[in-house]
Amino acid sequence: MQWWGDLLRCPTCMGLLERGDSRLTCSRCYTFYGMHGELWDLLPASSSDLKLSERHHYTEKTDYYLRMHATWHDSPFYRHYHAAFLDELRQLPRGSRVLELGCGLGHDGLELLHSGYLVVETDIAPGQLQEARRLHSESGYGDSCAHLLADAENLPFASNAFDGAFMVASLHHLPDPLRSLREIRRVLKPGGVFALGTEPNSWQNYTIYPLGRLVLRLVRRILGKEIDPSEMVSEADKLTEGFSYHELSDLFREAGFDHWVLKPAGYLSAAIFFISTEFSQFIRGDLRLFPLEKMVLPLDEALGKLPLISQYPWHWNAVAY
Repeated sequence: MQWWGDLLRCPTCMGLLERGDSRLTCSRCYTFYGMHGELWDLLPASSSDLKLSERHHYTEKTDYYLRMHATWHDSPFYRHYHAAFLDELRQLPRGSRVLELGCGLGHDGLELLHSGYLVVETDIAPGQLQEARRLHSESGYGDSCAHLLADAENLPFASNAFDGAFMVASLHHLPDPLRSLREIRRVLKPGGVFALGTEPNSWQNYTIYPLGRLVLRLVRRILGKEIDPSEMVSEADKLTEGFSYHELSDLFREAGFDHWVLKPAGYLSAAIFFISTEFSQFIRGDLRLFPLEKMVLPLDEALGKLPLISQYPWHWNAVAY
């Protein structure tokens, strides 16, 4: 176990973990944690049905999300707003330890590895986490990163362990987002930085999405096309609705952060991105409207500075201390 080994703690009781041949044993409560393939499995023994559903979905659909990422990774909307929250972490000195929660396929973590940071990647889905491990290893960063199966609401790390942490479009998947933010605050060093990336706003769940689902159902019925099971979103995405400006601010406050800034992440560019993504799935091809996305990005930035409109972007980026 490398530089990250001393950071680990039992997620049940925060006791020290002692390493054996193929398992870690808590010196306090004697719970042991084994491996899932090549990944240390530090998930708590019990988990909610929703988390188990998410674990299954994102592992089973790994190939689907790899294909999806291939269609959007050059999107101006995607790159612009991902660079924005990653730049918050790039203010840290090189060599700082950064934790990602819900890392998925690991592309954002790779950006920080390119920038000279030590990165610990966590997720509950072994299929996605294994892809992140492969990506980072093949990119030459095997010694600079770690990949652990872990629950964002029960982090298996010592307090004050990390200089920075981040989570991308995952907070709304959690049954208890406040608990997760409190855990993030706990594992950050004093003065540590937490970046939240492209977290959905809640307003479109009451407006655009219901209308969009109705339109898609009508189009599928007219054309006689069935829904491909591989296109189905996860259970958490069906049940959760993102966060309004005030809801997200309240969560940061209750989690114990002293300062935070919420930043709009997409208006027209986000709408164009998601429309083209939905139609790409529908036609089983790539509909790329990248020039149009790029054209409206300056307008999006201007909209985000208007007092009322600033509270209604498609997504939020945020930084908290």
